[in-house]
Amino acid sequence: MTADSSSARSARPPRSTLGLVLLTTIVMVCMAGSTLPSPFYPEWERLLHLGTAAVAMMFAVHALTLLLVFLTTGSLSDYVGRRPVLTIALLLLAGALVLFALAPSLPVLVLARVIQGVAVGLALTTTGAYIAEMQPTGSSSISALINAASPTLGLAVGALWAGVALDASRDASLITFGLSAVIAVGLAAAVWALPETSPRAHGAWRSLVPNVRVPHAARSTLLRTIPAIAAAWMTGGLFISLGSTVVRDVFHESGHVLQSLTVAVLTAVGAVSVVVMSRVTAPAAYLSGAVTLVVGTLAGLVAVSVGSLLAYLCAAAITGWGFGGAYAGALRLIVPLVAPSAQAGLYAAIYLAAYLSFGAPAVVAGIVAPFLGLGATTIAYSGLVIVAAAVALVVRPRQGVRSVPAGASTMPAVE
Repeated sequence: MTADSSSARSARPPRSTLGLVLLTTIVMVCMAGSTLPSPFYPEWERLLHLGTAAVAMMFAVHALTLLLVFLTTGSLSDYVGRRPVLTIALLLLAGALVLFALAPSLPVLVLARVIQGVAVGLALTTTGAYIAEMQPTGSSSISALINAASPTLGLAVGALWAGVALDASRDASLITFGLSAVIAVGLAAAVWALPETSPRAHGAWRSLVPNVRVPHAARSTLLRTIPAIAAAWMTGGLFISLGSTVVRDVFHESGHVLQSLTVAVLTAVGAVSVVVMSRVTAPAAYLSGAVTLVVGTLAGLVAVSVGSLLAYLCAAAITGWGFGGAYAGALRLIVPLVAPSAQAGLYAAIYLAAYLSFGAPAVVAGIVAPFLGLGATTIAYSGLVIVAAAVALVVRPRQGVRSVPAGASTMPAVE
C-alpha cells in the first residue's frame, strides 16, 4: 500500500448509514445464498440419484474454495478498490445461483458451489473492511456487531427461505435461486452508489500470496484453542451438509421447512450467542461455549436415539449457542496477543484450522454413511465433536486476556 493511498483514505473517511444498510444486506444475501442449497440436497439426491458422499462433496468443495479465497484474496480490495471486488463477487454469486436453478447434473452443482465459494469469500473479505470504514465516528461497536451477526443470520434466512419455497411451490428452484440471482445483480449495481474508500495501489498480485504465519506470542494460545475451533466448525459442517438429510431419513419428516430448521436454528442461535457473549470476558465466553457444545451435542445424540425431532431442534439451539460462543471466545483469546500489522498470517492459520474442520469431516461422513447408516454416522460424528470440545476444556488457555468486541475479528463466514 503506497503512502499516497493511505493518506487519501485517511483524508476522506466516509460515514454512511445507508451504506451500512446496503453492505449489511450484501453480507446477508451472500450468506443466505450459501445455505439456499442445503434444503435441496435431499431432493437432488433423489432426482439425480446421488449418494450422501456426493452431497457432502458439494458442501466440502464450497468450504475449501472459501478457505483458498480467504488465504489469497483477503486484502485484494485494498489494492484494486472495494467497489470493483464487490461487483465481481456479486456477479459471480448470481452466476452460481443460476447454475443451481438449472441443476441438471452433479458436475454443474459442484461447479456452482465452487463459483459461489469464490463469490462469498471475495464479498466477505471486502465488506468487513468496508463496513468498518462506513460506520459513524466513535461507533466502532456498530461494525463489530454487523460483522458478527449478519453472516450467521443470513445463513438462517437462506435455509428457511428455501425450505418454505420447497413446501409452497413446484417451482421452488426458480423462486429461490432465480430471485436471489436477480437480487445479487441489483446489489452489484447498487454498490456503485457507495463512495470508494480504497484507491488503487501497486501490489495487487503480491497480495495474493498466502501468508500463513503465527507470531510467537500467539502460538501457545492458538494450539490450546484449536480443539474448540475444530469442535465448533465440525458442528457447523454436520448440520449444514447433512442436517436436512438427517431430518428426512432419521426422523422421517418430508416437510422441507422442518428439514431446513436445523440449519436455521443452529446459525440463528449462534449469531445471538456471539452478540450476547461479547459482553463477558473472552475466557468466560470460551468456557461456556465449549461446555454448551458438549451438552448440546449429547442432547442431539439422545434425540436421534429416541427419534424425537422436537428434541433434536432443541439440541440444535443449545449446540448453536456453543458454536457461536466457543469460536468467538477462542478468537478473542488469540487476537489481542498479536499486533494488527501481524494479524493477516494469524487469521490465515485460524481459517485453515476452521475450514478444514468444517469440510473434511463432512466428506468422510458422506462416504461412510452408506455403509454405517446415516443414524450411526451422525452418532459417530457427534462423538468426535464431544471429544474435541472436551479436549478444549482440558487444555484451554487460562490467562486473563482482555476482551475484544465480537466482529470481523471474531466470526468469519459459516457456510
